[in-house]
Amino acid sequence: MALLLLEKDVRSVLRMQDTLVALEDAFRSVARGEAVNVPRYRGSMPGVTLNLMPAISRQLDAAGTKVYPILRSDVTVGSSFTFLIYKLSTGALDAIMEASFLGQLRTGAASGVASKYMARKDSRVMTLFGAGYQAATQLEAIAAVLPKLERVNVVGRSPERMQRFCHDMKALVKLDLVPAPDARKAVEEADIVTTATGTRTPLFDGNWLRAGTHVNAIGSNFADKQEIDATAVRRAGRIVADDVPVARIESGDLIAAAAQGALDWARVLPLSDIVDARAPGRASNDEITLFESQGMALEDLAAGCLAVKLARERGLGTEIPIR
Repeated sequence: MALLLLEKDVRSVLRMQDTLVALEDAFRSVARGEAVNVPRYRGSMPGVTLNLMPAISRQLDAAGTKVYPILRSDVTVGSSFTFLIYKLSTGALDAIMEASFLGQLRTGAASGVASKYMARKDSRVMTLFGAGYQAATQLEAIAAVLPKLERVNVVGRSPERMQRFCHDMKALVKLDLVPAPDARKAVEEADIVTTATGTRTPLFDGNWLRAGTHVNAIGSNFADKQEIDATAVRRAGRIVADDVPVARIESGDLIAAAAQGALDWARVLPLSDIVDARAPGRASNDEITLFESQGMALEDLAAGCLAVKLARERGLGTEIPIR
């Protein structure tokens, strides 16, 4: 039997705090050779791209694959996300789930894990670029790991959307959420800058970053997309990716910086090394740090296995007769 979980089931069982723990454990398992992430495969024809993301974890006794097509020009939104989980010990299909919320939650949690280890512990101000689908869980996750955070400057293209985002998110996080029309001022006063957009051109001048800032860049998962410029990459003393081989293929921020001579790929560390204490998240309070997130199938697998466990405990979902 395999458990079928719909979006409503996943939303009812997964919470950010538990997902943060699950992802932190998953990154640690990579460092210890107990799990592996496989770079995303993309097959394309005019007007459609099919994405396939696999991962394996002996720690979780599971292997999983996320599949989703993109059928429109806005590459930040897929038309349908499906995740399959198999038991390693039996080879059987264990679960099938709708995975839109799963992907949104684990993307936020990955930045939360990175911020826990890389941002200054006294960070009080975050500037968040984006006020949409992914920005909400970025805010929730980072607020959960940095208890001294007080204010979030929200930068977006639409004043109405910024206002609405700030209003809606105040029910979820007890922070001062402020629409920020002046991007330069917002960046210059930030302890953390998080970018969660679909832009193809840099959002700010890297010279605006002050010493000690931590940057989470999550939107640049195509080679021709950039959220941050080469200056920001050059100034970063510590550069970390959720998966370095994937970043070499997909991180437009880092690919562009390398092409301009602003990055030596040997400087880029996997987040797993930071979580497992094989390398520090920052060298000093004045160091600028950068986390580049492309999204790993292992993140989906960790959150998905957690969802399956909780759903079965609570009698949610539908068991279907499939091997």
